[in-house]
Amino acid sequence: MPFIILVSLLLVGCASSVPNFILAPQVFAVTSNSLQQSRFAFSVSDVRAIAYSLQLRKGNDVEKIETSNDVRLQLEQTLQQAFTAQGANLDVNSSTQMTLKLVQLQALVDQRTLEHAVNNQVAFTLFVQNSTGTFSKNYSGSSSFTAPFQMDIAAVERELRLLTEQVLGQILQDTSWHQAVRS
Repeated sequence: MPFIILVSLLLVGCASSVPNFILAPQVFAVTSNSLQQSRFAFSVSDVRAIAYSLQLRKGNDVEKIETSNDVRLQLEQTLQQAFTAQGANLDVNSSTQMTLKLVQLQALVDQRTLEHAVNNQVAFTLFVQNSTGTFSKNYSGSSSFTAPFQMDIAAVERELRLLTEQVLGQILQDTSWHQAVRS
């Protein structure tokens, strides 16, 4: 009887559980005055057609995993800090509204017998609306890698975070939307 209990406990301990998947991108904007003459309200809107950020495929089995943290809020806080560092005056009552729409943010993992392949996809749409009109621009990126053995959740998180930071960097370095927030 003790042997059966021990085996049962071992099997329960080996059962797969849903992994924590945390995505906390950061950007380190150089302090500048590039947005000094701007005053706008800023928010991030999650408009993804799919709510999960990690899809793990093992043969015919597919597991869809959402992030453990609030990615929308994380992105919003990160970009607010970056805009402020560039001299922006963020004002929720401003008539100029900037919205970053989160269109896609996912890691697709195909777990095979001796390796796994990861395909990351990130897409945002920057939308600015003010009294003179609207501005809209898409930003996206993709990356992929293959590694031996079982998926390392930390490696997948890191690669998706780095890609997300890269795309956010594109947004911050692009000056095409600056005039829209100065109007």
